[in-house]
Parts: sequence; structure tokens; C-alpha cells
Amino acid sequence: MRSLFLFLLLLNVLYGLWQLQDGLADKSLYEAADQALEQLSAGEATVEESVVTPANAQQAPPTTILCVNLGVFDARPEADQLRQRLLALSIQSSVISRDVVGSADYWLVMAVQGGQASAMQRLSELQGAGIDSFVITQGPLANNISLGVFSREDYALARQAQLEVMGYAVRVERQDKGKAEYRVQVDSAARRLIDQSLLARLRESFPGLQHQFLPCQSVAN
Repeated sequence: MRSLFLFLLLLNVLYGLWQLQDGLADKSLYEAADQALEQLSAGEATVEESVVTPANAQQAPPTTILCVNLGVFDARPEADQLRQRLLALSIQSSVISRDVVGSADYWLVMAVQGGQASAMQRLSELQGAGIDSFVITQGPLANNISLGVFSREDYALARQAQLEVMGYAVRVERQDKGKAEYRVQVDSAARRLIDQSLLARLRESFPGLQHQFLPCQSVAN
């Protein structure tokens, strides 16, 4: 809109000059025309600069560095063995681990009120009746009584039903057991060396070997 206004103003000035028959142009008209041209040029330059260098330009986010992860191993020695094979080929790598949920146990638990003294008294009664049991001494179930630990939930439910028929109120508590799993992480600079030919040879010694491209992790001491 500003450029259009200045352009129309310039046309009016030129039209006024053309109408002067005596050839004497008013100096103020020429000055107004020059000023209008300067403002028009300055406005166009400002528009061009705003297009080339926008103020709200955003920088691109940093690129995530990826490493090749080989595994997974349940035992550390297997991962160490694979790492030694890679080092023999001048492929830098390291062993990383993480804790995961493994199997679970199912406990039959009898709740006891009154702390350890009450638990010991109740335990004596259960053992006197010929029921295998023991007092739980650690964890969130401490000072309650366990009447058996089972690796399968259906076994625990079957024993629970037997105890309830005998008049004992027990509940089944699932206790997850954690374990560590190990992977061999190949450095990002050496990941191009892990090709299909090498993977095929490694799988001869490590059946079921998997490989994944994952963000590089720091190695804990």
C-alpha cells in the first residue's frame, strides 16, 4: 500500500510539471519528486531485507548419534566374548547393560496384625498344624506370613483354594524378579564396518544374534 501511494504521488508531480507551458519548473516540485523516489526505493529495500533474513528464523535441531547394538545376552561373559571378536577386527565397541523384569514368583501371604511378635505366634500355630510357612522379614510384606512360593500362578491359586477350605485366609502376591541383559555397542565411527557379511559370520558363533541402530549410550563403570 505504501509503495502504491508513493507511485501515485510521483505521477501527480510529473503531471504538474507537464502542465507548465513556460518551461519554468517549480523547484519544490522537483524536490518532492526526488523525495518520493528515495522513499519508494528505501521501502523496496526494506521489504527485500525482511524476506532474505527473517527475524523468526529457527535453527535446525542437532542430529542424534546412532550406534550399532549387538545382542541380547543374558550373561556378561558372552557379551565380553563378542566384544573381543570385534576388537580383533579393529572394531571399537563396549558392553552395556540394563535391568529388565525377568520371571515372577507367586507368594501365598497371610496378613498378620501386630508386628513381628504376632507373626511369630501365628507361625507357631500354622507349623503346629503341619502347614509349611515362614515369616517374611524384608520388603513391603515384612512381618506377614508366607505359606508357599510358586513359579506358576495356577499352582498358587490351587494351593490358595486348599487353604481356604481349611479355614485360612490367604492372598496371592506376584513378586517380579529383575535381571540384567547385556548388549555390545559398536562405536558410531565403526558402525559402517558391521555389514551383512560380518553379521553372518558372527551368527555362526552367536546364534540368534540381533542388531539394532539405537542412540549411543554412555558406558557405566
